[in-house]
Amino acid sequence: MTTTTFEDHRLRATQFVMTVSPLMALLMMTGAVRSVGHIPIYLGYVAALTGLGWIVATSRVSAFLLPSYVLVAWGAASLAFNGLGWFSYVQLSLVLGGIGIAEMAARMSPARIADLVQKRLIWVLLAIIVIEFVMIQMGFGQRQRELDSELSGGLLPDLGIEVPRFMGTMGGSGFSGTMTGALAFLCMVEKRRKAAWILFFMTILMVSRGPFVALVLAAAFHVFRRYSVVRIVAFTVPIVAAAFPLMIWALKESLSPYEVLYLIQVSTFRFLHYMTFLNFGLENPLFGVGYGNYYDNYASVWYTDVVQQWGHFRNQNLIKEAHNFMLDIMGEMGFVGWILAAIQLLMVAWRALWTSYRYGGLFLYVTICFLFLSGLSNWTWWLTVGIVMSHSAALKARGGGAD
Repeated sequence: MTTTTFEDHRLRATQFVMTVSPLMALLMMTGAVRSVGHIPIYLGYVAALTGLGWIVATSRVSAFLLPSYVLVAWGAASLAFNGLGWFSYVQLSLVLGGIGIAEMAARMSPARIADLVQKRLIWVLLAIIVIEFVMIQMGFGQRQRELDSELSGGLLPDLGIEVPRFMGTMGGSGFSGTMTGALAFLCMVEKRRKAAWILFFMTILMVSRGPFVALVLAAAFHVFRRYSVVRIVAFTVPIVAAAFPLMIWALKESLSPYEVLYLIQVSTFRFLHYMTFLNFGLENPLFGVGYGNYYDNYASVWYTDVVQQWGHFRNQNLIKEAHNFMLDIMGEMGFVGWILAAIQLLMVAWRALWTSYRYGGLFLYVTICFLFLSGLSNWTWWLTVGIVMSHSAALKARGGGAD
């Protein structure tokens, strides 16, 4: 009679997860499909469940991701310190699920993921784009961005035209553009060029400034990545991303009120969100206001001089996320959370831009996008981390060498 050991159970669980992972990855990648009619179908939670399932089934924890695991633990301590309820812990578990996605992707071939995108996912994305286009033409939702001299935002100001703006498959133009652009760079590196160009086109359809800027800069890196000077310059991007809260603090302290007001207006309120989340962290340096707890704190100061001095706002719909990866973390989990996230970011940057630069364009693209977005639980970031880890491990197994 044979005895089934814990290792046997873990091996079987790992084999099972790897067998069904293409299906789970397909569901994961579709994100939150939301129409312009504002009918949400939140499949994004499947991403977190996939990652959590991987961690539980395999019991595999990478030392490379230790700062992120500690960050989740610190986030839980922050929730307890701020006395938040059970749903906040559910939200935090989505971050742990994201780390699980990185763990899973780290043990998959990037080429296999690219195949999944080309053979299955691309058709789902195309179908959703076509449906959304039809709904835009039928007048559902407010999905146009004016591009004239009166608008401080937009890709092409001063043209006096309007263009349709898609929400995409993650329920928001910025997040959808981040996803499609990231997958485009993955497919380009893995020579699935038809899928790559379709995804690049989808990214432009989002008419989102962050992904567009990221597209240009990451493409330039992809073309010239073999030059060491290009990689050195590119490394300033993750440094800027990691130090962003410090930079906003220094900028805020050095500007006159008139200059601050101008930045708020020209950034379509983003600088206001930057300063607000910065204050969350400065006023609660150890634990922040608690993960996912920003809205209540923002609302509590909305009608005070802290906010009203910059515009006499009455519409609380203007209360938004931090619109920056690191400021979001610092505001909600304090300086310790920010430092842990910055360490992890720079660890990934070293592998992606210097140790091995094959996926440097992908990493740069996502990093630049999240300079303008919050998204610690967003699967696009964690999938990118996992792809960088996977390639680094493969390169090490081959004994190093050029990309």
